[in-house]
Amino acid sequence: MKPRIIATDFIATMKSFFRNKGTLFFSFAFPVILILLFGAIFSGGGAGSYDLYVANYDYENGELNETMRQYCPLPLAENESNVYDGLYRQLADTGVIDVHRVNVSAYPRGMLRSHVEDEKIKSVMVIPDGYCMSLVWAMQTNNPNVTKNMTLMLDQGEQQRNGVIMSVVEQFLGQANLGIAGGGSYLHYNTTSIVQEEFKYIDFFLPGVIALTVMTNSIFGIVETNIRLRKRGILRKLSTTPFTRSEWLLSKMLYMLFIAFLSTAVITVVGALVWDISFKLNAYMFILIISGSFAFAGIGMILSRFVHDEETAPAAANAVTFPMMFLAGIFFPLEQMPHFLQVIAQYLPLYYLGEGLRDAMIYGNMDSALFNTEVVFVFAAIVFAIGVAITTWKEE
Repeated sequence: MKPRIIATDFIATMKSFFRNKGTLFFSFAFPVILILLFGAIFSGGGAGSYDLYVANYDYENGELNETMRQYCPLPLAENESNVYDGLYRQLADTGVIDVHRVNVSAYPRGMLRSHVEDEKIKSVMVIPDGYCMSLVWAMQTNNPNVTKNMTLMLDQGEQQRNGVIMSVVEQFLGQANLGIAGGGSYLHYNTTSIVQEEFKYIDFFLPGVIALTVMTNSIFGIVETNIRLRKRGILRKLSTTPFTRSEWLLSKMLYMLFIAFLSTAVITVVGALVWDISFKLNAYMFILIISGSFAFAGIGMILSRFVHDEETAPAAANAVTFPMMFLAGIFFPLEQMPHFLQVIAQYLPLYYLGEGLRDAMIYGNMDSALFNTEVVFVFAAIVFAIGVAITTWKEE
């Protein structure tokens, strides 16, 4: 090993890197754009609120009629003047429902659907006339079947919204029914969380962008460099110089590691300054970045052994990186994917790199970080060894 030769090639490669505007963009500007864009979209932590319109034909426009005053003395929610105001408050207190009242005087039952379609309203709770009295009668006769039904009108193209709203309403009605059965005050709705520390979506996303950047820089860098130098005959000429293959590979790996750590620094600084992300620096983070760089560089070496044209090199690299980008839980939690895709993800090295960085940098789960680090390290050792073994300087 000749350190001077390695340093010379490393410096030459770095100069070439900083002269290439396209490479600079995808190495630094592109991940920063992702952080800013996804952070802005999900700045509320990944869980927004949903509009629920209420068409209450039993309580027109927030006014009690005399019939309700006389015959509907239901238990009231705390600090509320009537049962329906308590219902609206409890739904709003969940934090995921924004309640809006429909002017039922302007839109009677026969006109409600056309109003909903014209205004492109996606979710409406319809409370029928006489609902409160039917509920009182059901309680007095101990016959729940006589209670009129509330109706949820839901846009079938909004499955996530529908699931959230239905879950909130079902939990609320369950609490109310328990209260009625026990004779207590029932329009109360409380939630508790088992999450001990609150994390925002951007906290989840930032380590994923680091893992994604390490993967794309390593694979594309190795594939494009190997094929370009081989087709131009430079690799074949290097075989006639004192510059050995091991020195050349070490120089390229040092370059990949330098770019990986430089892009990581840029991403974390932007995340801290713009989105106030608090992350931890520890040994697992550095080992994961080093192992991930070697792992994906090894994949790049294997690809470049079988791809011979500069024109097809980007397509070959994309064929490997794109599936991992969308299947490895980089943009969204793996739990949101179908089960068979979750199984596939657990065979992808990018999944373990992303999860390991989240455990080490954000969650502070050192046991899980150790496991993911071991997986990435072993995979890197195997793939990089294969890549080195099959790399050749011959022009084919």
